[in-house]
Amino acid sequence: MSSVKSMIFATATLLLLGACGNGDLSPSNTDLRPQVTPGTAGYQPSQLAIDFTLSDSLGNPFTLSDHFTGGAQPANAIVLYFTMWCPICTSHMDHMLFNVVPSFATRGNTAYIIVDYVSGSVAGTRASELANGYGGSAFTVLSDSNQTLFNLVNASMGTTVVIDGTGTVLMNEDYRGGANLTQTLNGVLP
Repeated sequence: MSSVKSMIFATATLLLLGACGNGDLSPSNTDLRPQVTPGTAGYQPSQLAIDFTLSDSLGNPFTLSDHFTGGAQPANAIVLYFTMWCPICTSHMDHMLFNVVPSFATRGNTAYIIVDYVSGSVAGTRASELANGYGGSAFTVLSDSNQTLFNLVNASMGTTVVIDGTGTVLMNEDYRGGANLTQTLNGVLP
């Protein structure tokens, strides 16, 4: 019986490996992503973020460009974090809230934004914010009920986007322990 299981495992493994495109499992050092032209509109680092307006969890409009140009203290950076409110997301948000935010509290003006793309409404976003303990926190929580921003920046669960005060995207990647976020903020904040 053990040899039958081994044969089934080996066959399944070969089938899975055969499904990997042309069967070439040797990675190359060629970057196959499309070239990005700095200063063009988009979501990739070095591109200019496309302006957006979403409602926060209290129903107030949040427009990206207003935070760079308006108010007494324009933002040096905006950090967007895309959440599903799952345990992984909340651990990322907790790490950001308790480790990253305090590190930069006296360095410039940074807006930390949680983007809820799963609750489906402002009321649902507010309920999720409160149920997960983020009401009154350093985060502004936005309701992306139609996944407009989610699609605009090519996000997925845990995507973290940093936009500097000029509107340039500095980072767009999955949250991986906060090291890249910290390094990026260190490069932009006074």
